[in-house]
Amino acid sequence: MSKDICKIFGKKLYKIRIAKNMSQEELGFEVGLDKSTIGKYELAKRCINIRTAKQIADALGVKLSDMLD
Repeated sequence: MSKDICKIFGKKLYKIRIAKNMSQEELGFEVGLDKSTIGKYELAKRCINIRTAKQIADALGVKLSDMLD
């Protein structure tokens, strides 16, 4: 993935997670990741793979495509 896509995903992840009133720790628990990993995705310090992106979208109750708009 390009850095731009990682930034877009990270910003949407943060926005949707906050709107759902969910902590990084809670989301991480739902998908089997550490909260620091969720934070790295949100800040685009780490680029996510498609499977993990889908798991996160499912845990947040949104479509994967919503995470990339």
